[in-house]
Amino acid sequence: MMKKLIATLLLVVTLMGMLPMAQAEVERSPFLDAAFRCLEKDNIFQRRYNEITGAQVESIFDLGIPYYFGGKYMERITSRLPEFSKYKCWETTKFYRKDKFYIDGFDCSGYTQWIYSEVGMPAHDSLSNMILKWDYQRAGNHLYNHRDGFEMPPYDELKDHLIVGDLLVAKHGARHIMMYIGTLRDYNFTAEEVPELADYLDYPLVIHCGPSPVYGARFQEYLDSKADDSYYANVGTTNGGVEVSIIGIPMEDAPIQEHVQITDYSYFMIDDGNYALTIWDLINATSFCWFRMNP
Repeated sequence: MMKKLIATLLLVVTLMGMLPMAQAEVERSPFLDAAFRCLEKDNIFQRRYNEITGAQVESIFDLGIPYYFGGKYMERITSRLPEFSKYKCWETTKFYRKDKFYIDGFDCSGYTQWIYSEVGMPAHDSLSNMILKWDYQRAGNHLYNHRDGFEMPPYDELKDHLIVGDLLVAKHGARHIMMYIGTLRDYNFTAEEVPELADYLDYPLVIHCGPSPVYGARFQEYLDSKADDSYYANVGTTNGGVEVSIIGIPMEDAPIQEHVQITDYSYFMIDDGNYALTIWDLINATSFCWFRMNP
């Protein structure tokens, strides 16, 4: 009798091992509730997050929140809802010109600082300090970084070590900050749906406010529609906004390579060609850290 029971249990275990693993799915998170409000209306990641979790996140602006150099203040960005506000740039950069007005929005750290304030977390440090201060390594804030002895696991294994809300701070020319939101598989993407990304379903996704191949044209069209509104006279467009990108794919592996405004992009078109999923090039970053804030 005991032998039959053991044999039956072994058969059950064997059969269970042959069954496909249940699909991982994103779970509701206050970080994502806040972050996804800054995407454009009906963004594929916002839409799937709502479908999977039952959240009812709605976009603050139908067009999404744009990038603005030095932008830190949501109350200023939303001061003319549902229309966009403008603000005068305080410094000249490769794209922005001092004393010229641009559509207002967040810069990269303004966006992550706002998310963290929305969920009741303390403000993070400057990006240079987050990457370079050894105090953060000793305190356990650095999960991985560019230093010898603190290397990352393979990209498709990072999901087992990161949690939604972790921050990626990296320098690739300039420093930039992004927030981990899961993987394509977490949002129920499959190899059949996105065959060009079939090998990357478990690679990290990040949400961030930065250069984008689509925001410039999107906001130029918006400004053109306001040609009769004196408020927008001589206002410049943006070169980016809040978007989702994928980490760890070689830039040359993307099917689309495009130079837009002043930036080279590599990206995949998903959601039936409606969304440009860009690659953020961590592979060639000169310094970086995956950073976890202590509550």
